[in-house]
Amino acid sequence: MKTVFIVNPVSGKSDASTIFIPKLIQQSEALGLDYAIERTYAPKHAIEIAKNYASQGHPIRLMACGGDGTLNEVFAGAWEFSNAEVGCIPCGSGNDFIRNFSDNSLFHDLQAQINGTSQTIDLIQTNHGIAIAICSVGLDAEVANGIPKFRRFPFCGGEMAYKLSIVQQLLGRMGRELTVITDKEVFQGNFLLAAICNGTTYGGGFCAAPNACLNDGLLDVILIKKVNHLRIAQVIGNYKNGTHIQNGVIRKDLQDIAQIIRTNYLQIYSSNKKNLFSILMENVAKQRI
Repeated sequence: MKTVFIVNPVSGKSDASTIFIPKLIQQSEALGLDYAIERTYAPKHAIEIAKNYASQGHPIRLMACGGDGTLNEVFAGAWEFSNAEVGCIPCGSGNDFIRNFSDNSLFHDLQAQINGTSQTIDLIQTNHGIAIAICSVGLDAEVANGIPKFRRFPFCGGEMAYKLSIVQQLLGRMGRELTVITDKEVFQGNFLLAAICNGTTYGGGFCAAPNACLNDGLLDVILIKKVNHLRIAQVIGNYKNGTHIQNGVIRKDLQDIAQIIRTNYLQIYSSNKKNLFSILMENVAKQRI
């Protein structure tokens, strides 16, 4: 099986071409791999590369070398092709996807990945495309949009950039009128955020859904109502650590503002009836570990 390394050279804080790619070549040669290295040059380029290789019909292993965004693009290009397996060498700022696995050190071991076996995981199929782990609406989505400008600051990695973006958003307008429709219920209200989780973690280590599973066919949907600034620190602190959920349910002191729903279907509308998300879980992709 041929292994294709799809490298985002600007992922993280350093240029991958100076250190990472030469090391990758050395390790691949030592392992005797049939391999190719492709660099991305623009957003969504990894989708195009992955789709091009996967569509040729031969068994192929596509290794996303970058952050969670690069990995998501590789999945988006490969998910329709049963001959393709997707792997991950994390070298981004957050690397949240690998936090779903108990021994995520194996993702940094190329030989372990090459010798590993594939596992089938779920993907989130949305009206905006394919997603791996978490989609969101509200404060956390706005925070995510603000992260890139902080990541290039000295000593400002994934988690610190996330925290700085939170502070920026807290100084602005919070809360959004949403209608959330699942396969069984409808929820309406002014929500601080709605996180739709296939995986556990995002934002450089924020554990939104500690019990989420990548292959159970279900989404863990976390809804948190708008709160005042006095309570926001409690909410964000627990949300980061995953302690807002205990034994699979929202902890008692947060049940007045938060809830968790498990479903495989979801629609979210804004107050102007704009469809922000239409989501259906699909068990369609393979992940190398």
